[in-house]
Amino acid sequence: MPAARSLSRGAKYLLLALPLFLIFAYINTNDYARFFARPALPAAPAASDRRPENHDPTDWWLEFFTRLRATRVDLPPTVVDGRARGDNWRPDIDYARPELIRLTAAAEAKFRRSHADFVQQLSEFAHHLPYQADTTGIVTTAGATSFGQAVSLVLLTRQSGSRLPIEIVLDSSAAWVDFLCAHEMPRHNATCVRIGDLWAKLHPVITARFERFQWKSIALLASTFQNVLFLDADCFPALNPDPIFDKGAEPFTSAGFITWPDFWTPSASSVFYRVAGDVDVPPLTARATSESGVMVYDKARHADTLLLAAYYNYNGPAHFYTMLTQRAPGEGDKETFLQAALVLDALRRKGVYRPPTKWMRPGVGVKKGYWDVKTMPNVHGRTAKEKKWRGMFMQQMDPMEDYRVVMAAVEDANMKAKAKMEADKPSHKTSQQHARQRRESRPSDPNPQDHDDSTTAAYLTDSSFLATTGNLTMTPNRARYMFYHHNGIKPDFTRILDPASGIVAVDDTGRPIRMWGDPAWIMARTGRDVEKLWWEASVRVYCQQGMEQWGAVCAEMRRVYEAVYL
Repeated sequence: MPAARSLSRGAKYLLLALPLFLIFAYINTNDYARFFARPALPAAPAASDRRPENHDPTDWWLEFFTRLRATRVDLPPTVVDGRARGDNWRPDIDYARPELIRLTAAAEAKFRRSHADFVQQLSEFAHHLPYQADTTGIVTTAGATSFGQAVSLVLLTRQSGSRLPIEIVLDSSAAWVDFLCAHEMPRHNATCVRIGDLWAKLHPVITARFERFQWKSIALLASTFQNVLFLDADCFPALNPDPIFDKGAEPFTSAGFITWPDFWTPSASSVFYRVAGDVDVPPLTARATSESGVMVYDKARHADTLLLAAYYNYNGPAHFYTMLTQRAPGEGDKETFLQAALVLDALRRKGVYRPPTKWMRPGVGVKKGYWDVKTMPNVHGRTAKEKKWRGMFMQQMDPMEDYRVVMAAVEDANMKAKAKMEADKPSHKTSQQHARQRRESRPSDPNPQDHDDSTTAAYLTDSSFLATTGNLTMTPNRARYMFYHHNGIKPDFTRILDPASGIVAVDDTGRPIRMWGDPAWIMARTGRDVEKLWWEASVRVYCQQGMEQWGAVCAEMRRVYEAVYL
């Protein structure tokens, strides 16, 4: 009997453990992964369906990573034969697109299948992207080694007058980071989001190790806001960005997605456009490369865009980063976000992709498009001892000002063209003959797919039409440069003791100098001495009780502040 009871107890333990074992095996088998990659997916929600507000984020992340694993590009790293040119972009670029990537037919077929399988899932998957409806905020990402930049971002954002809440998505932490997250960030309406807490229940599903560029798409997905201003931790608003999201403000109202340019000429391989669905390869004159240090998303309208960008980033280090830049300057996530929008719009125009708009609440998804800011960035630097110049940050234009000047330039060009047509107008008889010939030769519907349903009509005409009008005269107000991407010298005071950081520089007399040079220009732009206010706020942060770890940093910050700003 005792032996029987022991056996019975062991059998009970086995029965209890068996379901856990089966779940573990189920998650890690290829059969489970392939389930999401097959064409037989759950039907898209009906038009009357509402987005499920109570969707469990843990369930969503499980689905997200399962779908990514099921459609991953299962190939060796893509090889580039050389390095693409790194020329500054201009609207009359006249050299050929670089072609440095060679794929075998079998490899290209795998790329195509992977991309098509993921795109096929977007209409259903985007339906339950987690966020809190009708919320707006700023999102950045940082870790223990870069949290000092996030501190500067928060302080400088509040100096701009912005009142939007801020979320800092952490990929790692430390004791001092935890202290500031608990005691300092709440003072500025900023919250630290520990991504590990969201993923804690997902092991062993999440086995990938993410590189720094990949975290940007993760942060955008993890944010709780519907309307998001994403900023790199070293990018901050010098002017209040909150009006970007005002009702009726353009281009956000009509587009729901805004990107900004980098300096460089595009260098994506035409292979990318083939594997993305044989979409047209844009001319190099269409736009400069994209600068992903600042982006604006409406996650309701652009859930599919954001998820495709996440797919590119998940497969980025080994494949898409290389394919989208071919080793030109800035290789990383920078091209994945705008290219996702371009690809989905191209597939929509071809009639092979239907955007998931039916599930949007009334008044949210009325219009959808993208606006890539046309005003090129401006570089600002500092001259130090022995006339040594060093770039500090790149300035990006207020998107509302960019929209204004572009539309004004287009209207001016149209008026001039109309005036020229009137001046060149032929006689009445000849004009009637030409009109009749045009009517007879005109096709009944040159772009039938552009008029197929209300979904298509909801799209904003994208700004790529400027590719054919590179001679437009645009004169934006330079005082409206809104974002300063501090990528020359990182705005991280935890590194102030490191001479290589460049935070502290001296003039020919050995006296410390300002980071941004003559304060007159920043006073003229913003009406206040932003740099001085930033230092004052930062000294308070690093010298407060509980931050004794940074005692030497505090002492150096006080020394420089007193020598430069008092």
